[in-house]
Amino acid sequence: MPRPCSIHCVMPSECGRAPGIAHHPAFRPAAAATALAIAATLLALAPPRASAATRPSPGPRTAAGAEPPFPAGRLLAPVPASRPEAESPPEAASSAARKRTVPPRDVLPDLPSSQRLDQQLAEYALRASGIGWRSTGRCSDRTVRTCTSFEGIRWGTLRSLIDFAESSGCEVTVTGGTEHGHAGGTYSHANGYKIDIATGACVDEAVRRYPSIGVRGDGARLHRSPEGVVFAREKDHWDITIRRGPRG
Repeated sequence: MPRPCSIHCVMPSECGRAPGIAHHPAFRPAAAATALAIAATLLALAPPRASAATRPSPGPRTAAGAEPPFPAGRLLAPVPASRPEAESPPEAASSAARKRTVPPRDVLPDLPSSQRLDQQLAEYALRASGIGWRSTGRCSDRTVRTCTSFEGIRWGTLRSLIDFAESSGCEVTVTGGTEHGHAGGTYSHANGYKIDIATGACVDEAVRRYPSIGVRGDGARLHRSPEGVVFAREKDHWDITIRRGPRG
C-alpha cells in the first residue's frame, strides 16, 4: 500500500496525492501566515518611490549662482549688494562734480572785478560772508522779475558788497540782482554793476555816514563811499552801483 500523505512531506514524490495537500485543513493557516510574512518582508525591502527620491529640497541650492527652486528658498537667498557709488546715475555724478568746483567756504576766490559769476559761486561767496538774500517769488531765475538772480553779476560788485557788510557790521540782505525788471543802461542790474539790499536801522546809518552827493533824477538821495560805491535810497531798499570794484 502506498504510504499515507502528511503535512510533513517535503517532496511531492513522497506523497501519493501531492495536489491534495493544499486542501488539507491543517495546511491553510500555516500557508496564510507564511504569505503574510513574505509580503511584509518585500514591502520593507522595497526601494522608495521614484517621485519621493527625486523630490528637490525646499532650501536654496548650494551651487554658486544657482537660483533657489522655491519661493521660500528665494527669500532665504542673499540679497544682492547695492550698486557702488561709481555706478551712480550721470545726473548725480555731474552734480557732485559741480559741487567739487566750489572753493572751501572759508576762502573767497581771488578774481578780477570784471569776472562774471554764475549763480552757484555768487551764492557761495555771499553765504560764506554771512550775507543773505530773498525774493518775492522765492526763486533765482534771471528771466523772472520776481526772482533774485546773481547769474552774470560781476565779482567786483559782489566783493564791494561783502566789504561793506564787513566794515559796517550790519546784517545785510540782498533783494535784487541781475534779474529782469530793473532799469537798463550800461551800469545796470542786467550788466552786473548793480545790486539791491534791504533797508534797516544799521544799514541806513552806515550808508548815511558817507558823504551825500545830491539827488538822483527820480528823487532818490545819493551817498558815495571812499571806494566810489554809490548808494541810492529808493522806496524800500538801497540801490547800489559799483562801477569798478576793489581790483578795478
